[in-house]
Amino acid sequence: MANEQKQGAGTQGQQGRSESSVVPDKDYNLVSVLYHALQGAETYAQYVQDAQKQGDQELATFFGEVRQEELRLAERAKHLLGQRLSGGRPQGGTRGSA
Repeated sequence: MANEQKQGAGTQGQQGRSESSVVPDKDYNLVSVLYHALQGAETYAQYVQDAQKQGDQELATFFGEVRQEELRLAERAKHLLGQRLSGGRPQGGTRGSA
């Protein structure tokens, strides 16, 4: 029951997390993106191996490309997280603003 309540609180956004967490939601979300991108890259590496074992080089190549994209996103998330945790400001301001 307590676990269900804890999980439910996580879906409430900053309002639900602000009382029990010292990490702002935006930083927590960035850590989550980093984690999931790395987890995805690990999973896709297995998909590459599976496709290669079955002799499907087209799928192996595709899964390899997907894995590389996840690693690129993980690197970007890591960079952004590092900036924020070191107290640095995001470079370039708001993306897309004129």
